[in-house]
Amino acid sequence: MNNGEHRNGKEHDANVIGPKIRYLRSARGWSQSQFAVELQLRGLDVGRDVVARIEGKTHCIKDKHIPTIARVLGVRVSDLFSGFE
Repeated sequence: MNNGEHRNGKEHDANVIGPKIRYLRSARGWSQSQFAVELQLRGLDVGRDVVARIEGKTHCIKDKHIPTIARVLGVRVSDLFSGFE
């Protein structure tokens, strides 16, 4: 697998919470750059390009980073996964 593709050439989602992150970030009036800075201030080494790829579901999010993302957005970890039950 390379660049989000299976061997058969079909793309797959690298994460399921990207759209929820986009929604919550936008609801706070933050740009992707502002959100990246907030994540950086809490120890995650991400730039605007990574935020864009997370929100577009083409970047895999490490599970250990999800609590930090939730904290920055002011939500519970479970809120990032709501709607997937």
